[in-house]
Amino acid sequence: MSKPIKKILFISISVGAGHKRAAEALFLTCLQKYPQIEAKNIDLLDYSSWFFKKTTASLYDFLVKYLPKLYDLGYKATDYEYFAKLLNKLSKILQINNGKLQDFITNYSPDLIISTHFLTPALVKNETTEIPMDMVITDYGVHGLWLAPNVRNFYVATQEMAEELKKKKLNVFATGLPIHPNFFIEKNYDFLKAKFNLNTKWPTILLMSGGLGFKNQTELIKKIITNFPQTNLTVVSGKGNEILYKKYKQIEAPSNFNYQIIKFTTEIDELMRVADVIITKPGGITMTECAYLNKIPLLTESIPGQEEINEKYFTTKNLAIKLNEKNPIEQIKNLLTLSKNSPPKDKSAVNETILNNSLK
Repeated sequence: MSKPIKKILFISISVGAGHKRAAEALFLTCLQKYPQIEAKNIDLLDYSSWFFKKTTASLYDFLVKYLPKLYDLGYKATDYEYFAKLLNKLSKILQINNGKLQDFITNYSPDLIISTHFLTPALVKNETTEIPMDMVITDYGVHGLWLAPNVRNFYVATQEMAEELKKKKLNVFATGLPIHPNFFIEKNYDFLKAKFNLNTKWPTILLMSGGLGFKNQTELIKKIITNFPQTNLTVVSGKGNEILYKKYKQIEAPSNFNYQIIKFTTEIDELMRVADVIITKPGGITMTECAYLNKIPLLTESIPGQEEINEKYFTTKNLAIKLNEKNPIEQIKNLLTLSKNSPPKDKSAVNETILNNSLK
């Protein structure tokens, strides 16, 4: 690239948690490793009209929660590169609802945009400037909507994904997915257990409902409490899901069981480190975090489409286990027997690799 990179704009969207976490990971790494570069990290919806925000985030939440089969149908029906090109052609219409975003980009004038959501290329296209845009695909499979024609570089989780995109003559790098820099910091396990009020002599189970807390895990929680005395159970109910949080709070645990509920946390790396068993949805970034920490998670019900792809990838490679929701006890027992807090895998260079390639 002839023009030196002095400003980078990271763009994500708060539809699901993974897109924002990926952008935040790259943004924080940029601040730490490249202090000479000015960087900003924004949520696309913060610069959208009320109508666009509601029809994008709320519609997604509604479909995956109440009409997952319809969402799955739409996911599969749009899994063609044609739809990414169609979005690009509709960019002027889409930009009507995103005027603030256009103004922000014009005023900030970045030398590079790095996006972690497929909508970004259509919404920030601007014929008056030529800002290179790179894309991080945040799952373990390629969907056609990500393949926008005005993306310079694609960064993907696996070599298989890279080979698929190379066949389409796209510029792609198999880098792995970015995770928060906190995961790369060495931390004392005994200190963390004390910090989260965990009994150091008992095993620890971490149950995460996903960033939006869609799945009601009341029955699973009761089974764990009944079958695993002298155990720590920490449940993350999900951001903004007050109903689910209250349901979990109503569950009673005996005195020989340590049961805690957290609405939302920014210290997820610490909770995951001290967990002997992690039960979670197969979001792309969450699965990457588990792999980095050498954890084999038990996977609850997937969102159709991208999470099913993530689930298939990790279970096929024996890096995760699909939870038997009718009888999960044996699975949990087996993982508690195998659990060891081994050092993380050396993947701390993933974030920097993405940035290094973008800065060339």
